[in-house]
Amino acid sequence: MKYEVVKGCVIQGKGHQAGTVVDLDDKMLIETLMGMGRLIPHVEEEKVIDRSPVLNSGVPKTRSKKKA
Repeated sequence: MKYEVVKGCVIQGKGHQAGTVVDLDDKMLIETLMGMGRLIPHVEEEKVIDRSPVLNSGVPKTRSKKKA
């Protein structure tokens, strides 16, 4: 299972920086590191589709009052 490193630490003899994703299988090691606050389960983020073409064009549309 994949886990994300929260704080920099050494796992199985290799140094890992915060934010890296590590694939571990040793349950005792996982429980120990999660208990110390070093790991959290990794969650894949879904891609967000930007559906606002007006904001992406750079030119805002404005409404003006009709002149009589």
